[in-house]
Amino acid sequence: MIGGAVLLVAFAAQALRSAEPLVDLRLFRSRSFTAAAALMFLSGLASFGALLLLPLYYQQLRGESVITAGLLMAPQGLGIALSRVVGGALERWGTRTVVIVSVLLLIFGTVPFAFAGVHTSTTVLAIALVVRGAGLGMIMMAVLFGAYEGLAKSDIPHASTATRIAQQVGGSFGTAILAVVLQRGLSTHGSEPAVAFDHAFAWAVALTLPALVAALFVPGRQPAELAVVGSQ
Repeated sequence: MIGGAVLLVAFAAQALRSAEPLVDLRLFRSRSFTAAAALMFLSGLASFGALLLLPLYYQQLRGESVITAGLLMAPQGLGIALSRVVGGALERWGTRTVVIVSVLLLIFGTVPFAFAGVHTSTTVLAIALVVRGAGLGMIMMAVLFGAYEGLAKSDIPHASTATRIAQQVGGSFGTAILAVVLQRGLSTHGSEPAVAFDHAFAWAVALTLPALVAALFVPGRQPAELAVVGSQ
């Protein structure tokens, strides 16, 4: 970890000195881009970590097969598809509003799993997954749109790279944190594994909450004339 921190500092110093860096860290001078990158990190933290828990919940706690667990998670994909329609309808309210609504949907879609047990209705959980998927799909669209706002055309490739890196790093952190939480919970509550999963999903909800704070720094509704120019 110390070696990694040293290399990260060295990379940042080189990127700030270079005329054509691999990742342009100067983009973080933009408040909207910094907020978007933070949201991508936090969304990866919340979404990828919970994606580890979901199949384990169905397989280990409910005893479902791999194929059945995959089918039971399919409603989340439906929610992501529906988010294309819902997100488009909300765009007129501005990026910040879409992001806040997305985070709230992500939270509301995860909360039922924090109270789920062996015999919880699969219909209720399927509806929760649709809501969660809608939140995931909308937040990705909105955050990427906000990340590029106000940037020069030449900066967009660097912005795309940086936000994707933030998302993947956040996903790694989220997966590691929730894996440790679940493992410790199973060790402590070996006779009641449902308690361990409930605690792990509660942690997943808690890891999503900071995204609401970061959403406040995302640009809000654009003036009508700017929206027209942007559409052109």
